[in-house]
Amino acid sequence: MSDLSVDLNADPATLVDQLGSLSEPQTEELLHGPGGDAVLDALFARMRDSYEPAKAKGVDGEAQALVQFVLGGGPGGATRTYVLTVRGAECGLGIDPPGELAPAGGHTVTIRTDRVRLVRIVTGQANPAKAYLTRKIKIDGDLKFGGQVVSWFGVSTDN
Repeated sequence: MSDLSVDLNADPATLVDQLGSLSEPQTEELLHGPGGDAVLDALFARMRDSYEPAKAKGVDGEAQALVQFVLGGGPGGATRTYVLTVRGAECGLGIDPPGELAPAGGHTVTIRTDRVRLVRIVTGQANPAKAYLTRKIKIDGDLKFGGQVVSWFGVSTDN
């Protein structure tokens, strides 16, 4: 990242703020590096904290939604899993949770892609429909539901 003034030792939340201004190779270098997991953890914490219940139609009252993100492309080819559990106005976050998770009486979807592609989608730098159609993102479960999920979170980063 010698061509960009990004301090890789900065606080992960600060790095999340800068994700929208990074090129794909710069994002790749950041997320594949030793601090990549911490940046993703901060991004998903921000997603949890910015959950907008009004956008999550059909997930109110006792209904529950479980959205699992399985992200490849970590250091040494590692995969990291994030689970957002939504019930009404509440959103919880699990990182690399043990075992299978499935909500009773709710929606479940698993989104599989690499960490760079997900970050580019969340920051508005990549088109999720195109990524799905070109098989760069896979959605297991309710496809219509899975296509709505990212819009539930008002993640703001510099663009």
